Amino acid sequence: MEQVNLVDHLPIARPLLEELKQCTAKDEVMQEIQAVVMNGWPMRQQDLPSGVIPYFHIRDELSIANGLIFRGERVVIPKSMRQGMIERLHASHLGESSCLKRARECLYWPNMNSEVKNYIQRCDVCRAMGTRQQKEPLKQHEIPERPWAKVGADLFVLDSRDYLVITDYYSNFIEVDYLTTTTSSGVIHKMKAQFARHGIPEEVVTDNGPQFTSDEFAKFGAKWNSSTQLHLHFILRQMGKWKML
Repeated sequence: MEQVNLVDHLPIARPLLEELKQCTAKDEVMQEIQAVVMNGWPMRQQDLPSGVIPYFHIRDELSIANGLIFRGERVVIPKSMRQGMIERLHASHLGESSCLKRARECLYWPNMNSEVKNYIQRCDVCRAMGTRQQKEPLKQHEIPERPWAKVGADLFVLDSRDYLVITDYYSNFIEVDYLTTTTSSGVIHKMKAQFARHGIPEEVVTDNGPQFTSDEFAKFGAKWNSSTQLHLHFILRQMGKWKML
């Protein structure tokens, strides 16, 4: 049998632990919690003192060791020391996520998360130096000079049926074909029919789907490029960037 003292594993300096013990002994709510933990919890939270009610839902996690109250491995902080603990957590201005992560490792009191967040959000240093999500600039397509010079192609599903849609960038005219198979050969077969009716486009814009990145599709593009005066590109959209093949 091994005896474990939770106090020995707290990442809190000894002088601060002694102060925490003294404040816990002086705090009326902390003493009420200790009495309830030692004597047993009532069946209804209405039978508890008002200060103990916020702890009712975690009553099975509370314990007492060396004059301190613990929730699991986290020490419960009395009200008089909460502001000082927040200031210690925030001393290095590491930001909201880092401060909350550190607090959740060893500290607990009701509404701790919201109090830490509110304190950090009022900090001028953190607001000035905090990271911000970079906005990706919108990349506009150039409008071609004639119909069917540049088209976009994609696959979609409707009522459990697969379709190929091809859109003209000049006129927004669309062609939709039902696909019996979503393989590259099935997509190429439908594209050949569309190109035979409207002409071979100079550019085909697709996503990074496997039908458009296969060797078979690459050979299709190379073959149709060499058989016409037009210059055929197959462009892949990948992570918001354009890549020419």
